[in-house]
Amino acid sequence: MEGQYIGPASGVSFLLRIQKRLRQAISVSQASSIFTFGDAPLQVPESDPSFCMMLPRADAQRLVDRYFDFAMPTYRFLHKPTIQSYFDEFYDTLGIMNGAQNVPAKVALLFMVFAQARVYMPDNDRPGPPDLSKRYFLAAEHHLSREKGSIRLASVQARLTQCYYLLTQSRINHCWSLFGTVSHLALAIGLNRNRPPDPNTGLSHIESECRRRTFWCAYTLDTYLSAALGRPRTFHDDDIDSALPACIEDEDLSNIDAEVLQSSNLAPSTMLASIAHMKLARIISKILGSLYSIKPVPPSIRAAAVEQVMKDLHGWRSEMTRFLDVDIYSTMFLVSIFQRQRNVLNLTYWHAIILTHRPFILSNLSRLSRASKDDPVQDDMQRENNLSECLNAAMETVNTINDITECRQLFRAFWITAYFAFNATIMLYIYVIQQCGSRSEVYSSYLAAATRCQSHIAAIAEKGSLSERYCLVLEELRVEALRQIQQFHQSELQLSGFSGESPNSSVQTRYTSMQNTHSVPQEFPHLEKENIFDLEGNMPGFTFPNDPGWEQFTNLLSSGLGNIDGLLSYDSVGNQVI
Repeated sequence: MEGQYIGPASGVSFLLRIQKRLRQAISVSQASSIFTFGDAPLQVPESDPSFCMMLPRADAQRLVDRYFDFAMPTYRFLHKPTIQSYFDEFYDTLGIMNGAQNVPAKVALLFMVFAQARVYMPDNDRPGPPDLSKRYFLAAEHHLSREKGSIRLASVQARLTQCYYLLTQSRINHCWSLFGTVSHLALAIGLNRNRPPDPNTGLSHIESECRRRTFWCAYTLDTYLSAALGRPRTFHDDDIDSALPACIEDEDLSNIDAEVLQSSNLAPSTMLASIAHMKLARIISKILGSLYSIKPVPPSIRAAAVEQVMKDLHGWRSEMTRFLDVDIYSTMFLVSIFQRQRNVLNLTYWHAIILTHRPFILSNLSRLSRASKDDPVQDDMQRENNLSECLNAAMETVNTINDITECRQLFRAFWITAYFAFNATIMLYIYVIQQCGSRSEVYSSYLAAATRCQSHIAAIAEKGSLSERYCLVLEELRVEALRQIQQFHQSELQLSGFSGESPNSSVQTRYTSMQNTHSVPQEFPHLEKENIFDLEGNMPGFTFPNDPGWEQFTNLLSSGLGNIDGLLSYDSVGNQVI
């Protein structure tokens, strides 16, 4: 709250402690560029970026196939026959390529397809040396630096693919900086404007559709970066009149009757989920604008915004129910790309629900012990609805993550999956801490689900990665949840006159069992030694009006070890206030 001093029990203490823990656990070179500071290091191989090893043609073809069949389930802005033609030309000419003007962008785009596909392959099935993806990325950088002349669509696509690759490497600041260039290039060639095919200008149906696909995939990424980093979006809806892409397979785009084909095609299209993802991104952009604004939002306007957003989300879900809710044993899901698409859309949908209701949950944490003075009944009903929606979405998220893990399909490259899992798990731990004074039946399933999901994130966390940072924060919350449960029930036993050895102290026995079940991983043995929460029944650090503090919190984690000094100000004698 404004004017409140920061002490051990203040609202920012949690953020300060997290910042301290991150600095202790993760080393970031002060020599890093300002554009990449806070990112995981990119180990640059000792090689000439102007030369990149050519894999055997069959191995390289596997990479192209993996890119379209698995790596990019909903970001389908590349036209497979076009990429295949680049591939064939590259190998037929031994990398020289025909022509001159567009060669750097074409080669760079092909290299980025290789790099992106390779990180989405099992470790034991990746062709080439371990650092080959980095070599492809650096080679693509070299070729793009040689571009001359006007901006081309392939130039935007190559750099956009680089952005997605950087996210798989936990280089979100590098991605955000590069995305600035991508967005400016996209706007410069008018990708945000609606340009239908026009034979008079030479704009083919394929290029028109690829322009739309590229723009809306960039728009979707812009939304994710804004949410993860707590920064303003680059694209604004008022500046956009580009139509969404058509739901047509790549191989059919050359058909002059494509619109007729779209309306008559009864088979499931891989573009269906891609378009649905774009529509969902537009809803999420509304959520960020209406519920996460830096300007104070009156409660009545906020409530109306939530109602409209939920209406939009439910409408989106009803349109996609045949795809999202179909039996997982359906023959459709024998095709891996449809499985991936379904998981991405479901996770994104549940995350949108969490984003919608999270501000209410967090803002209410400091007021749990007192009822509303205005309308306690209405306030409680609204709070219960917000809580129910948020918890359900969080549980759906962690259960989906568990299903993906059991199918052995959770890869380190799943950057957005880890982000969704992190946000959902945080909400579950918060609820457990909030309910620590209740019967264990109220919160035990949520604690178990959160702990299980945390273990899945830890399994794919590499040193310096975003997943490692997520695990550090989640472990703080997990240990605190167990500590709060133990403290409450020990107090309950004392008030009841029972000692720890009493045969009736089933609560203590239950806690001990829970502690054994959810033991602290060996990587984080120090976390049980320090209390990170207030002892007044509140959970500090999450009580920021209109939730700007949550954006600062995600910024702290996602962007690296940035200071949270932007949350703080100082009085005339140097005391910190918020």
